[in-house]
Amino acid sequence: MPHSFRPRDEPLPSLPVPDLEITIQKYLQQVEAVAPNHLERARVLAKAFLAGPGPKLQQRLLERRQRTTNWATDWWLNDMYLSVPLALPINSNPGLAARPKQFANQREAAVFLARFLTELLNYQESLDRSELEVERVKSKDGKSLQPLCMAQHYQVLRIYRRPGKEVDTQIVLDRVSSGNHIIVAHHNQFYSIPVRASDRGRVTEAELTQQILKIMEIQADPRTPPVGILTTARRPVWAQAREELLKDDQNRHNIELLERCLCVVCIDDDVLPGTFNNPLRRDDRWIGNRDYANVLHHALHGGGSRHLGANRWFDKTFHAILGKDGMWGLTYEHSAGEAPAVFTAFEELTEKVDAMPPPDGNLIPSHLPAPEKLEWHLSEQSLSDIRDAMTTFDALVEDLDLCILWFEEYSKEFVKSCNISPDVYVQLALQLTYFRLHGQLVATYESAGIRRFALGRVDCIRAASPEALAWVKAMCQGDPESQPTSQQSADQEEGSKREEKIKELFDLAVERQSKEMMDNIMGQGIDNHLMGLRYAAKEAGEPVPDIFADEAYKIVNHFALSTSQVTTRNDVIAGYGPVVPDGYGCAYNLRKNGFIFSVSAFHSDGCTNAMRFAQTLEHSMQAMAAMLKNTKQ
Repeated sequence: MPHSFRPRDEPLPSLPVPDLEITIQKYLQQVEAVAPNHLERARVLAKAFLAGPGPKLQQRLLERRQRTTNWATDWWLNDMYLSVPLALPINSNPGLAARPKQFANQREAAVFLARFLTELLNYQESLDRSELEVERVKSKDGKSLQPLCMAQHYQVLRIYRRPGKEVDTQIVLDRVSSGNHIIVAHHNQFYSIPVRASDRGRVTEAELTQQILKIMEIQADPRTPPVGILTTARRPVWAQAREELLKDDQNRHNIELLERCLCVVCIDDDVLPGTFNNPLRRDDRWIGNRDYANVLHHALHGGGSRHLGANRWFDKTFHAILGKDGMWGLTYEHSAGEAPAVFTAFEELTEKVDAMPPPDGNLIPSHLPAPEKLEWHLSEQSLSDIRDAMTTFDALVEDLDLCILWFEEYSKEFVKSCNISPDVYVQLALQLTYFRLHGQLVATYESAGIRRFALGRVDCIRAASPEALAWVKAMCQGDPESQPTSQQSADQEEGSKREEKIKELFDLAVERQSKEMMDNIMGQGIDNHLMGLRYAAKEAGEPVPDIFADEAYKIVNHFALSTSQVTTRNDVIAGYGPVVPDGYGCAYNLRKNGFIFSVSAFHSDGCTNAMRFAQTLEHSMQAMAAMLKNTKQ
């Protein structure tokens, strides 16, 4: 992990190492909620761990905390991203679709991109000068504001993820030899445009506009090899293919330009067909025949090799995407930073451009050389690698099942009026939804920002709990949507008494989830801790403790629900794919006018279904509101 504090960063505490016994206790509660058949053995292994290697490994973490800025981040980065061999698109890189743009002609679109890039350059230079205002959140006591670590914001435009056969590498780019050009992708071809020159400084908006227009006017060439598709392959496969490319000097030059650019701008002269549309469509907020799901598919993967999937370089952190119909969005490489560091900048820069007056009618002729087209010299092996990547990626794209739900029957203000955290509320709604569909709870991942601590990234807020399980079982008694359970109450209560009992169970689940959320953001989560104990043993060359080799541990870390709250300035659609083949992904945006959910699954699983999940989630949200209204004093 690149460790570069900026001069304006305020001193922050180091991430604490949680209490060992408390972590193990919380772990066993997870086993109770999602793997009850394994609980007895898990307790035996937990006791042996606490009496055996646990305390020694805990001491190593405490010592590591003393000698590092953040004891967890390097290990977490490797565990969460760099050692994962899966393809980046869908599996890792999120997508965002913003409000579509309307342009009268191609020149207006070029001006928009030039202005956005000009603002991005302004932002980059403010980063160079360490000028970002430190973000703050309420402290635990609610009486003061606490600063957050800003390292991600400063680093996100300077990191490139290079594939490896065993593990990927984050390349930290210096500001002398990188960030002074952009790459424009158009018709699967890449072009390099300098945005600064040593003898004259920044290029102007008008010059950028003309450079972009030159690229826009180039017609598609069916002979263009879709080299970008290689970045969609599994990481070890792409690492091998990259080595083949690097045998040629011209290819080496191209890859260096792609690695060292400020960002990739994708000009997409195609729209995805209706097969990517969302059957749950409710209105016509989007343009033409494209709806929410279609545009999110576009942002996530470009529709595969048949459409725009090769018009990307997925290893690069920041991709701005402009479609021929005004689609405006991004995809980004996730190991470099979390969504707030990327989405916020994207939205702020977009707002600045949207507030600018329309462009005037004339362009002053530019004497800049034409954009550099990246020409590739491809061996038979490289051509074979490209064909294989196209086949594999297209299968992944076709497997992705997306559904967007815009829930507007009430908003987070109603939830707050019930003295419940909206995030806690949504997490419990997701538990109810999964139980209704599948008759059990599963390990649930929610990103918990731990930027209160130096170089903090995230830990995992777990929403499956014994309290949540008791509540969803009570909610689902006699529910035709839920599968029957083996523990139906023999003396089922009727009418208001039953409602009061359900509300009591709900209050306990809310209390538990609220504590889980607070524990995590205060550095007391169990996932980084358990990961750290594993890595401490591995680093010392010791056997992995039995507790980590147990089936219960595998189940508890099989995140069949991968979720995150995506807070944006506007009503945008953001999402990602499931993290396991039989799982769901669910991003949610809490808006003043309602809740935006993006749900993903894989068709190939057979048991999961994104539309069915979204419809059931809608019913869960309705049932929870009815429960609260019926039991309100």
